[in-house]
Amino acid sequence: MPSAFCAEKLVELHIPGSQVTRLWDGVQDLVNLKKIDLSKCKQLVELPDLSRATNLEEINISDCEVLCQLHPSILSSPALEYLMLYGCKELKSFKGEIRSKSLRRLDFDGCSSLEEFSVSSGQLTSLTFKSSGIRSLGNELCCLTSLEELALSDCRELTELPHNVKALSRLQILTVSGSSSLRSIPELPLSIGEVHVTDCTSLETIFSLKEESFLRRISFMNCMRLDEESRNIIMEDAHLTILKKILLISAENSHLWDSHEFNRRFSCDVCYPGSKVAEWFKCRTTEGASITVEIDEPYNQLLGFCVSCAVSQEFSPYYSVYCEYDLGDGEKYPLGTYYLNELRGRWNTDHVCLWFHPFYDSRIKNNIERCVGRDDHGNTWNKTILFIFTAEGLESRMDDFFIKGCGVSPIYLSDVLHLIPNWN
Repeated sequence: MPSAFCAEKLVELHIPGSQVTRLWDGVQDLVNLKKIDLSKCKQLVELPDLSRATNLEEINISDCEVLCQLHPSILSSPALEYLMLYGCKELKSFKGEIRSKSLRRLDFDGCSSLEEFSVSSGQLTSLTFKSSGIRSLGNELCCLTSLEELALSDCRELTELPHNVKALSRLQILTVSGSSSLRSIPELPLSIGEVHVTDCTSLETIFSLKEESFLRRISFMNCMRLDEESRNIIMEDAHLTILKKILLISAENSHLWDSHEFNRRFSCDVCYPGSKVAEWFKCRTTEGASITVEIDEPYNQLLGFCVSCAVSQEFSPYYSVYCEYDLGDGEKYPLGTYYLNELRGRWNTDHVCLWFHPFYDSRIKNNIERCVGRDDHGNTWNKTILFIFTAEGLESRMDDFFIKGCGVSPIYLSDVLHLIPNWN
């Protein structure tokens, strides 16, 4: 800018894609400035002091490829709502105190040289790193007391997560993918609902995912080195979570919820490397894609079905696993589908998938009731149900060659009653 440039009345500054290397020297009175767009300014090497830009709402410096540092004043505006800096390939450090109560999301996608990150904020809810050079986040992460989502994708230098991540009492979603140097997942907070860990090829151990939490999704796709204890933790935590959710469904009359609300609150599915269905399944087989289950308790105490199958590594994760049941009346009824859509390539080993289908509506109950003989007290006559698993492609049903084993566990009222004394 010209040396005599006065920015006192400047409201918006838009010069994207220009050859500008810097804006001005010194400190300008920027009291009216609300927006800055310097995106794709590939020669920009520094930003000016913005400490007087007290009304600044939006800064876009994305794809500024040679910008290697930020002026500490960039986070000082109490009105800041958007800070876009993805694609800043030479940015090495991001530190400071976020004074804004409106800035909720930071996205460091493509900041491949970023090694240091340390901020304090009580309002930030989403933090995303993709293809960055970050090695660790530091224990200062616990200062982000409102954080709900943490995502680290293709951060190949990432060696650890902060041990105090459990202090993030509002964290709901943790995503870690392609971090080939990460070896363990620390203890997570009770608030956690989804854990997506994929292609972490050095991951060996995880801590319990917390029996008090209400997990909706647990995925450890292509984490081949998980030790046996960690795999047992995954399945034990999933089992307890499913039982608790079924008890909650029964207590809340959830047949009144629509399908979207039901899936948001009560769904739970699991995927991890393995070739056998968990031993706690009441009916399971290590061969074939179908299994017969007996209804051996009073029908009116049946609350739902937990289903699982082992899927061959040749099966593309872009596809899905479909389950249906046959009551012997000449019809096959859909039970549910497990969608496998978290990987961009193929599996490098066999995987076990698990999900559950509670009776949150009357369709399955009505189907079974028509075919299951029972007396006036609701006792069944040992009726059998055939469950069939099938691989589905993008356009059509595929052969069951990919299903290496399956299991079904009917969930009865007696299975969840023991949880009531400890229910909070």
